Amino acid sequence: MKNLFDKFSHSKKACRLLGILGLLLVAPFGLWLLLGWLGVVPSLVEVFGVPGLRIPASIVIAGLLMAAVGFWEYD
Repeated sequence: MKNLFDKFSHSKKACRLLGILGLLLVAPFGLWLLLGWLGVVPSLVEVFGVPGLRIPASIVIAGLLMAAVGFWEYD
């Protein structure tokens, strides 16, 4: 029987949740990028301008870092 207070299983679940949250941060901007290229919605450059691209880029980088930590196999 699995111990309910097993720290490893809880930390693995927390890391997996962190990875999923990171991907959820990235997904809207990735979708927006693709739809902007197709001309369905205004592109990121039209909305933020070239200097303002730092805002969505920093959010995407943070999400990708969270996903990398969350899905890292440390067995």
